[in-house]
Amino acid sequence: MSVSFRRIYQLSRDCNSISHLKQLLTQIIQSHASNYASSLAALLSFSATSPHGDLRFASLLFTHLPNPNSFAYNCMMQGLVDARLPDQAFLLYLRMNRESLAPDNFTFPFVLKACSLLSAVSTGKAIHARILQLGFSFDPYIQSGLVRMYSEFDEVGTARHLFDGIPERDVVLWNSMIGGYVKGGNLDSARELFEEMPAKNVGTYNALIGGHVKFGCMDDASRLFEEMPERDVVSWNTMVGAHARASSVAVARELFDRAPQKNVATWSAIISGFAQSSRFVDALDMFKDMLVKGPRPDQSILVSVLSCCAHLGALEQGIWIHGYIDRQGIEVDDLLGSSLIDMYSKCGMLQGAISVFDKLQKREVCSWTSMIHGLAIYGHAHQALEAFEEMERFKIIPNAVTFIAILSACSHAGMVAKGREIFHRMHQVYGIIPTIEHYTCMVDLLSRGNHIEEARDLIKSMPMKPDVFMWGALLGGLRIHGQHGLIYEQELGREIVKLEPRDSGAYMLVSNIYASIDQWDDAVRTRRMMERFGIKKNPGCSLIEVDGEVHEFLASERSNTKSEQVYEMLDQVPTK
Repeated sequence: MSVSFRRIYQLSRDCNSISHLKQLLTQIIQSHASNYASSLAALLSFSATSPHGDLRFASLLFTHLPNPNSFAYNCMMQGLVDARLPDQAFLLYLRMNRESLAPDNFTFPFVLKACSLLSAVSTGKAIHARILQLGFSFDPYIQSGLVRMYSEFDEVGTARHLFDGIPERDVVLWNSMIGGYVKGGNLDSARELFEEMPAKNVGTYNALIGGHVKFGCMDDASRLFEEMPERDVVSWNTMVGAHARASSVAVARELFDRAPQKNVATWSAIISGFAQSSRFVDALDMFKDMLVKGPRPDQSILVSVLSCCAHLGALEQGIWIHGYIDRQGIEVDDLLGSSLIDMYSKCGMLQGAISVFDKLQKREVCSWTSMIHGLAIYGHAHQALEAFEEMERFKIIPNAVTFIAILSACSHAGMVAKGREIFHRMHQVYGIIPTIEHYTCMVDLLSRGNHIEEARDLIKSMPMKPDVFMWGALLGGLRIHGQHGLIYEQELGREIVKLEPRDSGAYMLVSNIYASIDQWDDAVRTRRMMERFGIKKNPGCSLIEVDGEVHEFLASERSNTKSEQVYEMLDQVPTK
């Protein structure tokens, strides 16, 4: 043999790239060493579990193994679970049992994780019974997997019972139990366990910080973060993202600048955080910095910045980002395609949205929904309905958001009968339980069509309380059809103020409604109520895009760098 088995095995263990792996496979074949299962299994291990591997290539190797052993099965299950393909991992476990190949202590942590990801409660309990039968219940990694699985199933009591019965607990087990309490929202128990823990690591702090962030306890999260003896990139990303989502721009940026290491997730945390807190201009500014200083943005970041462009009406920037996606050869999947469609639709370029939709190689529910919504907001209700029907013909199952889009289209076109039909089909055909957004669409549809009594009956029959948007939909219909007296008789204004006592928009809506029916005393009383509670009207905001840059101007505010020039120009504009 030109290359010894021992040499091939050593090289396979040292493999560090997929191209290197393929070279080694060629050597194995050329040296007639392809029957050395251990060498092939080592290549399989790298392909399935390494960050530089290739799961599809690992699957190909696995299919060519004549008699894969438990090590090969375990590697494939680990790779599939890590790739969030738990159903395929569990099928491999079943095949392993069919072939009478006994699972070992390395098998069950991956199987338990697959059950957690699938929320397969009864199956997970059956696996637990199998673990007891085989005598693996004292393996620390299996114990940790069981604690984590029951925590994921929201059976924290069972998880704690298992935890308490383990005499020697390692840090992984402690972290699993703390994570279980955090997931269930029991921060007090998580903190108590944290204080009892003899030796904490970065993961321990990250779990508890993540829980505080999740439930809005930012002061506690910040205190823990500053107490950490050492921090990893997850610690920084959690805090950066949390402050960005809370609109704490200065704090988020300060933490971001302090972070010693920044990966794609760090940039994603601050950009998506700003986007989620409606700090769209800040998000786009960070994206520009990333293009200059950071790594290449991934699809999730591009989805966030396209959403910002859509909200700002920043068509030039949206077109540039679309061009960037094409130039970089980034795959436009259903979600990214949906974001492009949404951006073009909301920026006033419906044809651009249609063009993106037509070019998508694979259209799933997100892209169909965005296209239906785009057609709806342009008033093309019939085309939106045709798209919805075509979607059904292609066997694409609509989701709750799809029905909001199509009901909105019916509402704007006054298609009451069609809207009723779709609303009922949503539950009867697709099993989707209507949310308050669906009911609001129906109330808007019915009240616009002067079916006021039916709209009021629908509100009374809902399983949830109406919100300010629903009352606004009903009031809009009453105003359209001149039923001002009914507005006052129902005292809907007082109902709205009850719902949103800290929202200036609710008070302004009520005040304007009273003014529209000449109830001036009530209009003034509502305004004074705002003053008494210290609620200020949200200032008007204008946005303009010039040379690819979005400028924001607030009423009676001059923080924009161009404000003085704008006011000087306004002074020069003739008043007549």
